Amino acid sequence: MQRPTAIIRNLLIMELLQDYISREIVNLKEQIRTEGLSIVDRKDNLHDIWVQYKDEHITDEAIYMRKMLDAEVKNRAKRTGLVP
Repeated sequence: MQRPTAIIRNLLIMELLQDYISREIVNLKEQIRTEGLSIVDRKDNLHDIWVQYKDEHITDEAIYMRKMLDAEVKNRAKRTGLVP
């Protein structure tokens, strides 16, 4: 069993992390806009995420494998000490 103060500390860290991530999302959306990009459509599938986007006047699409994205999230979380 964890100490009550450790549980509360973890909650506070996660709340601060959530605030940080929210600000980063806003910054990335602004970067997308200033680069002349826009996301036209997005489909979250079981094994991948399909994104159709517009780069200036050219429409293109990209497929991101979910397992690769999950692995990158876990790697970043480990590097920042969020998970053991």
